[in-house]
Amino acid sequence: MVGDAGIVRTEIILISKKIDSEFEPRWIYLDIGKFSGMAETFEEAITYRFKTPHDGEDCGPVILAGPTCDSLDILYEKTEYTLPLSLKIGDTLEIQSAGAYTTSYASCGFNGFPPPKVYFI
Repeated sequence: MVGDAGIVRTEIILISKKIDSEFEPRWIYLDIGKFSGMAETFEEAITYRFKTPHDGEDCGPVILAGPTCDSLDILYEKTEYTLPLSLKIGDTLEIQSAGAYTTSYASCGFNGFPPPKVYFI
């Protein structure tokens, strides 16, 4: 009933590359992860759509990860995602069609990160 409901707004907190190669994906770390509402990304079961302020620009492959130091807090590593190359730290992304349960999945203060704020429109 609410499959296309809900938008999660997240901010990029770090962009890094593990290997300096144009063919290797960038790692984009978000201020939200598996333990703060994105539990349905476990085993990359649900692939969300992302909207960025740079949509329409040249894109490259990415791995998306959450903010915690937990090794399980990688949202998408196997699923191929591309996002604009012009993204920078501080840019916001919108996770589209997040559904009704993202906030109920959020852990209270996991690794010191508060659960996401909820706004009803």
